[in-house]
Amino acid sequence: MKRWGIVRAGVAVVAGAGLVWGATEATGTADTTRHSDVRTASVDTTSDRVTELSLTCTGADLDGTVATASVPQSWAPTVPAGGTVRVAGSASGDLTLQHGAATDAKLPSSVAGRVIATGGLATGLVAGQLQVDTRTASRGLTVSNCATPARSGWFFGGGTEKGRVARLTLVNPAATPTTVDAAVIGSGGVDKTASVDGTVLAPGERKVLTLGDFGPDLAAAVVHVTASGAGVAASLTDVWMTGETPVGESTSSDAVSPAQDVVIPGVKATDAAPSVRLAVPGSDQAIVRVRAISTSGAVVADQVTTVSGGASTVVGLHGLAAGSYAVRVTADVPVVAAVMSRTGTSGTTDLSWATAAPDLTEPAGVALPAGVPAGSAQLMLAATRKGTAQVVTVAASGDSTTKTVAVPADHPVAVPVGDARAVWVRPIGKVSVHAAVTVTGHDSSGAFLATVPVQPVTLHQATSRLVPARG
Repeated sequence: MKRWGIVRAGVAVVAGAGLVWGATEATGTADTTRHSDVRTASVDTTSDRVTELSLTCTGADLDGTVATASVPQSWAPTVPAGGTVRVAGSASGDLTLQHGAATDAKLPSSVAGRVIATGGLATGLVAGQLQVDTRTASRGLTVSNCATPARSGWFFGGGTEKGRVARLTLVNPAATPTTVDAAVIGSGGVDKTASVDGTVLAPGERKVLTLGDFGPDLAAAVVHVTASGAGVAASLTDVWMTGETPVGESTSSDAVSPAQDVVIPGVKATDAAPSVRLAVPGSDQAIVRVRAISTSGAVVADQVTTVSGGASTVVGLHGLAAGSYAVRVTADVPVVAAVMSRTGTSGTTDLSWATAAPDLTEPAGVALPAGVPAGSAQLMLAATRKGTAQVVTVAASGDSTTKTVAVPADHPVAVPVGDARAVWVRPIGKVSVHAAVTVTGHDSSGAFLATVPVQPVTLHQATSRLVPARG
């Protein structure tokens, strides 16, 4: 027998590309909710398995690639061998994906991709999308997770510079309409002129909102997206041109939630200083400390600033040597934060937004599409308390490599992962880590850069029962 039900926050939780197992009393479809995130999955609770899972890729304005990856089989030994994966919106049909492996599919321009997994492949599936833009009018590498619908999330991008535009992409994967508000926050609070309220999306609809012509108060623009009903899958693309010279392009799809302790791994420093954007969602003033920590464990930048409630600001991380860093932001009230990096200060460059990485206590993963020119990737692990994590990388050939990595407190660890198609992280013992993958590449015009946080997958049954939803 099947019932429709809802598993509420604190009962069964999913974040990013993760997975929650079903409850104990019914077989049916469950909406799992944590703070802002909403995910629909079909759950066979008689066998404690999720039988169908869907993730939404917001798509891009050029043809791109969607990658999918299945959790290492040794991490989920009870999962059945069968299952299917397809990308709705792609012409690829069912994908050939083995347990513990990864594969790609092409996604046409201006199309949202809905990744649907059934059977054993619904357990621990992750997905990501890629676009390599080499046009003269815009240029850059974008790599982002295929996200869950959210009722609330914070996104970063755009600015007051000429030739800089933020594009907010919204997708409604649900069977009912949803209404979305996008509030643009600057140093003076919400800017009503730049904000867009009341955007209605029909079931399955994709819309792109251009947020441009930012005034001087929006040099530190942060976009708060809220949605009704089942929520919305969203991403923000930051495109920046100086005259005819591309500064870069970046897409972020992970809906950041406010916290008092924010860890942002995968920050790159070049001759262009990274910059931290902060916003305070509440009405109380925040005292915020921003630290940049090198892979040697040295705190190479340490600044304290005050931010008004409901407003945003920028903290520049000047004087950093070229290399990789984790940024830790702590405050006396919840804040949101992200870091922008550039590959250089002159000529054709690229930019990347590194967003807050979730606190991982369970297995986590990221799928990395192929197609980055001269591409290579690096995993960064960071922890506020010392811990150890198992890292599995899956190559295009399907071969996997496993290593155990010790992560000291406030001492980020960089792990080269080459051209891996999937990266998996599993904390060992009762510890937590934060993780992100930075992808680099280059062509004859210049360098490419993108950073994507590693998101959790949950492989164990939730301990609560499935509650029938009221009609």
